Amino acid sequence: MNSDDFGGSASMSRTGASDEYHGTMFAKPTLEQFSLSQYLSEYQGRVKIRRALYLGERCPELSIESYHIALEEIKSSTTDISLYESVLKSLEQLGGAAASDAGWVGSARKTNNSAYDLLSAELNKAKQQHIKKDGLRAQESLAQHKVRLGNLNEALRTLQDARDYCSSIDDQVNLALTSAWISQMMGKWLQVNSYVQRVVSTLSTLPPKMTAEIKVLQIQADFGEGRWSAVVNNVRGLVYDEIMSAGIFERGLLTPQDIAVYGTLAGLASLQRDDLKRQIIDNAEFGKFLDYIPECSRLLRCFYSSAYSDALSKLDGILSLGVLDPVVAPHATTVRSQIVENVVVLYTQPFVSTSLSTMAKALRFGSTSQLEAMLSRLIERNLILGRIDAVSGYLLKYTLDPRDQTLETIERMYTSFSDQADVMLARIHYLEEETVSNKPRFEGRR
Repeated sequence: MNSDDFGGSASMSRTGASDEYHGTMFAKPTLEQFSLSQYLSEYQGRVKIRRALYLGERCPELSIESYHIALEEIKSSTTDISLYESVLKSLEQLGGAAASDAGWVGSARKTNNSAYDLLSAELNKAKQQHIKKDGLRAQESLAQHKVRLGNLNEALRTLQDARDYCSSIDDQVNLALTSAWISQMMGKWLQVNSYVQRVVSTLSTLPPKMTAEIKVLQIQADFGEGRWSAVVNNVRGLVYDEIMSAGIFERGLLTPQDIAVYGTLAGLASLQRDDLKRQIIDNAEFGKFLDYIPECSRLLRCFYSSAYSDALSKLDGILSLGVLDPVVAPHATTVRSQIVENVVVLYTQPFVSTSLSTMAKALRFGSTSQLEAMLSRLIERNLILGRIDAVSGYLLKYTLDPRDQTLETIERMYTSFSDQADVMLARIHYLEEETVSNKPRFEGRR
């Protein structure tokens, strides 16, 4: 496929997917009443096409349906003939019945040629007349035309050129936000954050609508980069009504369900139980996003109430949906591993000794050896203070004497105060010597 961000292994490397997920195949989601058409209906344009092609390449059960949905979206929202023919070829290789729409191809080709000629003429006219406003409008229209053609990198370069026609700070900000959304279509998360920071640094005060856009963009971009704590920080600042009034989800580039999944997984991977309750579960604004996907809300409640077996079962269900998302899929293994580590640490906290076989069964480990390997890593990182007794098959935790902890605290305080006192004495000696050396000469003759 010739479009900038679609098709083949090359496209996945550009969207930031890790080598671990290069060509990884996955099954249909295990969540009840899952419908592919309903899932993709929340998206529009390039994002919908990208997700449909991603599913077509990696989920054999949904491949034919995914490619059909992609074809229809290409015809309805773009004039990308090259991508259309490529998807059609992929569908034919799978045995899916699809005939080429010659009428649409001819119409799209005609539209592309006439639109390019018209926009080029408008841009040249604006350059000759030195009218910045018209030049900026022509450059923006040309960039949108290139988006419809699938040339997203070219569209970004056009928007960069459009900066020469900006006559106000607002023009620069609008260009940066548009560039951020195009980068979001391509899955270039570092680039998204770069454009967002450009907006933030340009304006001293952001209007509520723009703040909402930036929050949503940052949540997805930070998750795409695997920065769980940054995702949680942005989730804490969400205001549901502002986001809905800004019309962000109406563009079909992102959905409330996405925000719920990103916030839930990031919170479980990076927060302890009390912090999770305060920042995620009791967050009224984020709770409105959780209403769109109740499975996330149930997962959070199970985790907080220490129903770890149910929590891990629901986690696998959420991840079976998450791997459909090109943003979540590259991090699915990592985020699950971190959440399981948190669960193991929390499971061991109330006990002085714990049976490995009982723990492995409760936490859905395939074997005791897998649990032992994880416990060893956690002990090495001092997340669990204890040792594994291979003979008895128990994890034995160390109990710290409060008197030893108090003594260590006192020793640290003594060392700190002693160092500060030495520095102060050295400073006093220095000032005394400086005072003596700076005395006037005639004082010494008296």
